[in-house]
This record gives sequence, structure tokens and C-alpha cells, in this order.
Amino acid sequence: MDDTAGLAQTFDDVFREHREKLVRTAFLIVRSRHVAEELVHDGFIQLHQNFDHVASPGGFLHTVVVRLCLTWLKRRTMELDRAHRLPSSSVVAETPAPEDADEVWSALAQVDPDRRAVLVLRFYEDLSYDRIAEILECPVGTVRSRLHRGLADLRKEIER
Repeated sequence: MDDTAGLAQTFDDVFREHREKLVRTAFLIVRSRHVAEELVHDGFIQLHQNFDHVASPGGFLHTVVVRLCLTWLKRRTMELDRAHRLPSSSVVAETPAPEDADEVWSALAQVDPDRRAVLVLRFYEDLSYDRIAEILECPVGTVRSRLHRGLADLRKEIER
């Protein structure tokens, strides 16, 4: 994410420039528009708190939002796992996919969250392996492995 070269941006400029794209990226990872908007909002709060010290606000936001998405997914998985241990009348049903979700969207939602994040960052955001590794704080080899396995999982889901 290349911020305006040499020009000082205000927080409002950064918000207008990056918000909608970040919401789309977050949605692709967490599969909920409302949650995506909240996570992006949280990312902007973190940026606002550190704005004077951040050299690349767009890059900062991108990294923070993706990490917030992965944290949210892990927490949700843990909560669902615990909910399934409750008596069946207490279990909260998962949110159904939007009616207009096509086959790829549905299949992507079934892929492991870590692999889904790599797929979104690589193919939707068109980021390099190095940048994805930086965002996810993992080795490039891990990114490549998750991408390879994520694509295999996606193929299996589509073939079902």
C-alpha cells in the first residue's frame, strides 16, 4: 500500500483513502460485513492513537486489520467449539451465508481461517509473499504452504 509519496496526509485523508478497501478485505476474511466494519474501525482507532509515529499509515492499517481479523476468527472458533459442548438447546447457530453468495464465496468460507487470509491477501489484495509474511508475522515458506494448502482445500470444497 503506497501512501502519497512525499505529501503529509491527515488522518481524515487516510480514512477516506483506505476505509472501503479495508472493509472489503476484512469481509473476505471474516465473512461478515458488520464484523469487518468493526474490525476496520478498531484498526483506525489504533492508527489514530499512533498517527504521529506511523511512517506509512496505509501499511500500518492493512497489517493491523488483517491481524484483528485473524484474532477475531480464532476467538470465534473457540467460542463455537465451546458452544457445541453445551446441551443442544443452548447452541447458537452460525450466521448463514448471504443469499447472493456464489459457489466460490461459500467454498472460501469453509477454508481454514489462516489459509483463507493468505488466499485473500494473495489473490484479492495481490500482495507479494514477502508482504503477506510480514503482515502475518510468519516465514515466507509458511505463506507458500498455506497458499498451496488453501488452494487445495478450495478446490475440494468447490468439487463437493
